Order: sequence, then structure tokens, then C-alpha cells
Amino acid sequence: MATAHERVIAALEGREPDRVPTMDMMVEYANIYEVLGKKPLPLGRLFENRYTARALDFLAPGPLAPFTMEKSMEIFTYDRTAAAVEMGYDSAWVTYTAVWRFDDSKNMHDINGRRLQVTFDGKGNLGTPMYTGGLITGPDDWRAWPKKDLLRLPEKNNRLYSRVQKDFGDRIFIFGSFVDGIFGYTWECMGFERFVVAVRKEREFVDRMITFYTDLYCMIIEAMADAGIPGVIYGDDLAYRSGPLLNPRLFESLCGESFRRITDTAHRLGMKIVIHSCGNVYKLLDWLADCGFDGVHALEPTAGVELAKAKEMVGDRLCLLGNMDITHILVDASREEVFDAVRQSIEAAGRGGGYIVAPTNSHHGMSVQRLRWMLEAVEEFGYYPLSL
Repeated sequence: MATAHERVIAALEGREPDRVPTMDMMVEYANIYEVLGKKPLPLGRLFENRYTARALDFLAPGPLAPFTMEKSMEIFTYDRTAAAVEMGYDSAWVTYTAVWRFDDSKNMHDINGRRLQVTFDGKGNLGTPMYTGGLITGPDDWRAWPKKDLLRLPEKNNRLYSRVQKDFGDRIFIFGSFVDGIFGYTWECMGFERFVVAVRKEREFVDRMITFYTDLYCMIIEAMADAGIPGVIYGDDLAYRSGPLLNPRLFESLCGESFRRITDTAHRLGMKIVIHSCGNVYKLLDWLADCGFDGVHALEPTAGVELAKAKEMVGDRLCLLGNMDITHILVDASREEVFDAVRQSIEAAGRGGGYIVAPTNSHHGMSVQRLRWMLEAVEEFGYYPLSL
């Protein structure tokens, strides 16, 4: 029987392993605590209580706040990797988000220049912050923006991923991840409307930001490789449900060289690299393959993406990851529905190799039980040669 690493590598290279591999996407405190059998720490209730919120409003900008946030994210990253191992996944998308800073009990910003709103998962846990706008309006703001915390990220990633790889890397294939991508960081720092104007009238400014984040991303990949991490997931949402956010030719002009630098860096270091983008990415698939990515995730069924069509388009050039619905199948579906969805996905994309079963994303409404059913279904339907 193949190891998790052998199974994942084979799929990423378009070969048939012994079984279709699986990938974990679980990034919710409540689910992770449930898997690990830990008692949750509902810190979100402190933010919602008007009395403790006042104290947090006073303490949030303090000098210890960034350190406390970073340590909590290190614990979260470690625990979510442990939970993926406990569940029995072959691989895990492991993120480290040492970028957020509380402004008060309701608002945050990050070290990239994005404004964010504090959110909760309905069970008292802090959720993923919601983007509300940008803090960088033009070239002068970018020049003046303090970048020292950004430049420390490679070392911080290396330190944490070294520990995660040492403790779990022999049992699961770890995809390291630097949260968001070059395109997302560039436009979100200023807002989409301002970004579109800047692309037309201040292209040098936009290109300078893209170059900065490309250099930073390549350094972080080097840091992950030094930690022994075998793969990278580059997350950068490029599409709406209706199609790409920009004309594909403009994406190539803005990001093509950067994407190739990133994939070349990963491959030179012996790593595999997958791109994640929500939305309908049909019109971008060939371009993403041209940029050198080994695979593509999420292939959202709710955005109209059909695995069979994606397989026909680029199945010989890209490993397909995801397509498991997170609006019903992995939330409140019956066991039979979950098994049927997994069977259909493997039938559509698994033949010949090059497919990894995974949720399209993560949110607090997902059910640990249904994730377990998904893994059980892969054990039933996913062994090669496929008999579906």
C-alpha cells in the first residue's frame, strides 16, 4: 500500500496511485476542537459582551497584541494539522496567518494594508475576518507603508513549518500556504475600483506592488522548503461565479511572469505547487497550466464547474483537487448523498489519475461527521483500478 506522500505525488503528476488521495480543508476552530476532543475556548464571546469589549477596545492597540495574535495563530496551525492527521487525510492545506492586528473589538487591519471586520462562527469562536476595504490609496501610501512585519514573514513561516513538518510530516503530505496571493493582496489593499483605475493610469505603481509580493512569496516558499514542506498551495481568488475577475489577457499581463517565478521557485526546490481559486475558472485553466502549476483547486460546483469538463480541458496538464460541495453535501446531507457525491466525483475525474478529493473550501457550518463519510466513501470507491 502506498504512503500518503506517494499517493499525493502520483496524483499531482497525473499518475494513478493505489487510491484516489484526499486533502483536508478544515480551518474552523469548532471542527478542529471536535476532532481533537478539546474543549473549545469561545473567545468570541468576549468580543460580543459590551463590557469585555470595552476592555478589548482599550487593549487591542497595545504592544503585546500582535505577539498574542501570532502565538494564537501558531497554536491554531499546529492543531489544525493534528486534526487532519487524526481524521486520516492523505494531505492537508496548512495555512499560517501571522498578519492580522486588532484595532478594537470589532475591527482589524493586516500588515498588507487591508481593513477587516471581526467575525464569529456562531459557537463563540473567532472566525475568518471579513474584508471591508483597503488602506493604500496610491503610490505615496505604498512607499510609506511599514513593510518590516511583511519582511519577517519568511522567518516566521520557517520556524512554524519546521515544527509542523517534524511532528506530522511522516504521516501526511503538508501543503504550506501564505494565505492570499499576489493579485488578491494588490487589489484588496486599495479596493477593486481603485485598483482598476490604477491599472489603467498608474501601472508602474501596480507593477511595483506585484513585484514586491512576488519576491516575498518566493522567499516564503524558500523558507517552507528549508523546513522540509513538500508542497505549496498558492491561494488567489481570480474568478466570480460567472467567470474571471479580469480578462485573461490582462491577468497574463499583470501576473503571468510572477506566477511563473513562483512555480519555478517551488519546482527548483523539489516542491509541488497547486493554485486555489474560487469561482468559475474554466477560461483560466489552460493559462494556469501554462504558468506551471501542478494542480488547481477548488473547482466549485456552485459556480458551475463540472469535474468531467475540467478533466477533458486540462486533465492531462493539471491535477484536479476539490469539487466537494460545502453548501449541502458536507453540511447537512445524508450519508447516502455524501457517498453518491464522492462516487460521482471519482468517476468524473479519477480515471487515469490526477484527482484529489477535497472540499471546495471551509466554513463553520460544515459537519465533521460528513467529512468522515467523505473519507469513508473514498475508501469504498477510490481504489485503482476504478470499478465505477
